Amino acid sequence: MNNPVIGNLRQRLTLETPVDIVDDNGGVARSYAALASLWGEIVPVRASDRFLAGQMQQSITHTIQLRFRADLTGAMRLRLGPRIFIIHGVEDVDEFHRFSLCSCEEIRP
Repeated sequence: MNNPVIGNLRQRLTLETPVDIVDDNGGVARSYAALASLWGEIVPVRASDRFLAGQMQQSITHTIQLRFRADLTGAMRLRLGPRIFIIHGVEDVDEFHRFSLCSCEEIRP
């Protein structure tokens, strides 16, 4: 991933942004709305299992490379069909605003 190749961006991802909806009782429910459709490269990094709160939980981390977007934040997420990737961090790969590298965690719905 050090030398980005545009031809490796083969997965069609949906960038989703959080939307907070206030209910009648003053509570807030978080939902996500599609913001853009992007091409990306998903590379698995690590998978681990842990026993937490009386149940087994699996954590799968990935790096996802995209064309540069200045509006990418850690509050957003990426979707590939039923798979959801929470963005934990974004970096400009070569500091020329050509590619963004997202550190993500896949969650199971």
